[in-house]
Amino acid sequence: MRTIFISLLVTASALVSSVPQTAKELNIFQEKIALQNAENMFIDALNFYYANETDKAINIYSKLIDEFENSTNQEIDVITAHAMFNLALAYNKKNNAKAERDLYRRIILKFINSNDTDIQTVTANSLFNQAIIAYHLNDTKSERAIYERLVDRFANTRNENINVFLANAMASLGYIYAQADEKTEAVSILNKLISKFENSKDEYMQILLVRAFVNLGVNYVDLGMLKEGLASYQRLIERFKTSENADILQSVGAAVTNKIELEICSGLKPSFSDENEAIANKSRYSQFMYEFLQILYSNERRPDKLSAWADKYSDFSFKNSNANFNFSDLDRWMEKLKNPEKKWAKECIDALKKFADK
Repeated sequence: MRTIFISLLVTASALVSSVPQTAKELNIFQEKIALQNAENMFIDALNFYYANETDKAINIYSKLIDEFENSTNQEIDVITAHAMFNLALAYNKKNNAKAERDLYRRIILKFINSNDTDIQTVTANSLFNQAIIAYHLNDTKSERAIYERLVDRFANTRNENINVFLANAMASLGYIYAQADEKTEAVSILNKLISKFENSKDEYMQILLVRAFVNLGVNYVDLGMLKEGLASYQRLIERFKTSENADILQSVGAAVTNKIELEICSGLKPSFSDENEAIANKSRYSQFMYEFLQILYSNERRPDKLSAWADKYSDFSFKNSNANFNFSDLDRWMEKLKNPEKKWAKECIDALKKFADK
């Protein structure tokens, strides 16, 4: 998700036909005039943007913001916030990254504590886009700080639009913490994500959830918490094994093979079963790994099966499957074995490593 365009639905305010008689009536009349002007400018800018007349859109959005940024009227604030965000998108369209970032900073500075739900959505979206920019600049420190600010500000929101940004931020922090070897922090944020969104019916949120479950299992294992890691994988399998979404099924399949690999490396009986094989067969990566683990765990040395497996998946590579496989657990397990089991395990693992070199 790069950006989400937020359009503003506006309805022109009806102007009173009578002449204001008091200072209060005059103030109300002037606010209605200002609101209608702001609405009209916003609509004009939006129409130019959709017509690919970006420079004209930028000009009108800029004038709107200059004129109304310091307004004390809540309705005008909503329009101004949307105008600032849409102006940032217009600058993005013109490849003006500095101007885009400056707009996000202004939005956050002005509206971070707003109680208006529309403005909160714009603010959350601005924080999220800031983090995406930091990611593309390889500025992990800023990316982390922005995501943490987003989570701190909106952790308790019930706004479904904001929840999309919140869940993404939490998932991203889980990865950032893990990469920084802050496994405990990674486990904490991923558990919060799962707790908050586990029952979501939204397919996109479910994709984030299954990835969170997989990453949670990995982090538990890295912390030496084997029982919790296995439980995380099993929760994912049970929750999503009947999904029809290809992305979700790939993660469920990965959970199956991660769990079996972990069981093998921990000296536990691996959970090979007809059901797990059927799940693994729904994704080429998990099918590839499931069949490998069966060969590796076989009680008899079968080079013919290993060779047939390698030939079957000759066009496969970890890189092309977007799988970041870590061989350290298998290597440590192998070193604990004695020959001839160790020799056979090394032969199998060496065959698997060839798929990482492609």
